[in-house]
Amino acid sequence: MGPTVVSAIGPDENEMQYLERISAQPFELESRHSTDDEMRSDTAEKTGLGNPDSSIDRNESPEEPALYSSDEEQAVLRKFDRHLVLFIALLYMLGFLDRSTDIGNAKIVGMSDDLHLTSSQYEWTLRSFYITYVMFEWMPILYTVLSPSTYITFCVLAWGAIASLQALATSYRSLCFLRALLGISEAAFSPGVPVFLAFFYKRDELAFRIGLFISAAPLATSFASSLAWLITKLGQNSPIAPWRMLFLVEGFPSVVVSVFALYHIPNSPGEAKYFTKRERRVAELRLLKGKSKVDQKRGGRKFEWAEIWEALKDPKCYLTAVGILLNSTVT
Repeated sequence: MGPTVVSAIGPDENEMQYLERISAQPFELESRHSTDDEMRSDTAEKTGLGNPDSSIDRNESPEEPALYSSDEEQAVLRKFDRHLVLFIALLYMLGFLDRSTDIGNAKIVGMSDDLHLTSSQYEWTLRSFYITYVMFEWMPILYTVLSPSTYITFCVLAWGAIASLQALATSYRSLCFLRALLGISEAAFSPGVPVFLAFFYKRDELAFRIGLFISAAPLATSFASSLAWLITKLGQNSPIAPWRMLFLVEGFPSVVVSVFALYHIPNSPGEAKYFTKRERRVAELRLLKGKSKVDQKRGGRKFEWAEIWEALKDPKCYLTAVGILLNSTVT
């Protein structure tokens, strides 16, 4: 079977239209080596791959003509960084406030006295969060099963509501129960963010973006105490105890932001609402570079039991879980 014949650029086509047309007609390279060389030479001449001054992305192989420029790819990355990574970091910052800083500040302004908590009981309220957090860290696999925008929205709404409900705690047991639920809701979100970002970034681009995401935690601690002081100061003359006001005010923003998350977070590069039609196409094409045809058919999200088994055999997973548990015990 001979190679597929690709027509030349038509009279009404520009170079980009020509490239998009020929990309829809996969090359069949099962002919003699001489025919392969002729096709590669012809493709390189038409796409500019052989021209060192060409503005077309030259990272593609000769058999796969580039369909976008390096400038277009960088523009897509910058938009993802501004609209996606920073928004996910904002969610993590809100979750970190609800997870760690609010209960410590609540203790200072009278929670332990009102609930009659001993030192040991207070420590167990902290541990209850991390126990369920570790137990439910498998939940981020749902990023590959459910719609990410819906899943993330549910997680943010859940931890915001639970964090606010801590204001209604009347005893040690009720507080521990709410902290355990909070651990489940946050375990469903934070550990899976690298998996979610992999739907939009290449592997060599992930480290920097994950670093931006994690940096939201120390950012939250930098102003958490000042924010807690302001909230409790304003709530001194209210009928609600200052520590209860603290839980309400710091948990409610997550509930509000969860509404925006549903519409702002895309499920795939091709669904980003802040992209033009061309940018969506570039965002999808750039992730196909270097992937096999099998991987391209599978797409960016697919649950595989074999990968779960590989994770269960990896000792690093267990070391991480033990580290988190010991950290909560020490602190």
